[in-house]
This record gives sequence, C-alpha cells and structure tokens, in this order.
Amino acid sequence: MKASLFVGGWEGHTPTDFADWCEGLLKENGFEVDVRDTLAPLADPDGMADVDLIVPIWSSARSAHRPEFGNMTKQEEDGLLELVGKGCGLAGWHGHMGDAFRDRPTYHFLIGGQFVAHPPGWPDNPVPSDDFVDYDVTICKPHHPLVEGIGSFRLHSEQYYMLVDPSNEVLATTTFSGEHLWWIEGTVMPVVWTRRWDRGRIFYCSIGHTLDDLKVPQVTEMIRRGALWAARGAAPA
Repeated sequence: MKASLFVGGWEGHTPTDFADWCEGLLKENGFEVDVRDTLAPLADPDGMADVDLIVPIWSSARSAHRPEFGNMTKQEEDGLLELVGKGCGLAGWHGHMGDAFRDRPTYHFLIGGQFVAHPPGWPDNPVPSDDFVDYDVTICKPHHPLVEGIGSFRLHSEQYYMLVDPSNEVLATTTFSGEHLWWIEGTVMPVVWTRRWDRGRIFYCSIGHTLDDLKVPQVTEMIRRGALWAARGAAPA
C-alpha cells in the first residue's frame, strides 16, 4: 500500500512533527510513505493514481484563512475529489484535516465536517493550552471493528465543536458541559467518524492538538485502524 502525506499550513500545529509520527505509524503497518510539502500533485490525479491513502496534515488557524497558511486551489480540490471518488482513501485528525482550506466548502463536504470552536476558546485564546479542558470520549458503536475493544476514555486537551454531516457514521462522541458556553450544555458532538465518497472511504478523528494526544493508546489505535480501513483495497467494515 502507498500513502501520501500532505504537510504544511499553520506552524502552530507543528505539521512536520505530526508528519514524522504518522509516517512511522503507517510504515509500521505496511505502507510505503511519501511526504509532500505542496498540494500541487493533487492537480494531477493521474500522476497519483497509485496512491492508496492520502493524509492531510495541513491546518488553518484562528478565525480566518491567511495566505501564509497555504491554500488549496480549485484544480487541487477537484483532483482530490477525483482521487477519493475512484477509491483512494482519506484519513486524518484534528485541525490538520478538519480545519484546513476554510474557503473550500466541497473539501468539507468530502471529509464530513468543519471545526468552528473549542470552548472556552471562543473567541480564541492567545495561548492554546488555555483552551484545554478535561472531557470524556464515549465509544458509541463498541462493536464496530474500528473501535471494538477500545473503551471510552478521558482527555485533557481541546474539545472540538464542529459542524458535521448527518450522513457520517459516528463511532465516538463527546458531550459539552456548558460550563464555558451555557447554550451548548448537553450537546453531543461526534469525535470519530467514517463516511463514503463514491468509491472512497474517509476516516476522521477530532483529537490531536498535540502529539501527546495522538500517543494516547486509544487514539493511536483508532487512527491506525482508521487509516488501514480507509486505504484502497481494505476489507469491508
């Protein structure tokens, strides 16, 4: 299997550190991995026809897209849609996938969601760790192969509030307390989901502001399984 990591965007999410972690995880699971610091190859989907999995490690920041974060052109977006539609998998986490390319709504249709806030960070706090809270991640489909045997767990990190597609198959959720924004108290928010795009499979996990988040055993295992499931030619689930 062959995977391509697209690495760039907001440096606050230290994309190269995450790319190193992801590259190691995928290689341990049988992938040949290439790492790209430009989105340009997406504009030539024929040239990427042998790729089985794409992992975006590219995020925006704060409340607006800025040129220095890099952006996806219409041709690159169309190429990504074509690749996934023909069976290339797409897998990723947190803002590296769910808060990228904010002015490309079809990209967010593809992945099934868009980050909007992480209370108390609304508006954003200057120091990211000021937005960390203790929260529970609840496995809501415990017999699904991507989360089977992975129990619910607790994290201290950003709790992502997202706009999500109701067609997603949600595997894990979190519930907002309302402590910071009273009007969202009791909101059950998807954390991990899968979805389809024509012949392609998409896996997303909203956890992952820090590498330590991804190294939580339950999170590592969900991302590992999700990447293997999404890759072209994976067994049905």
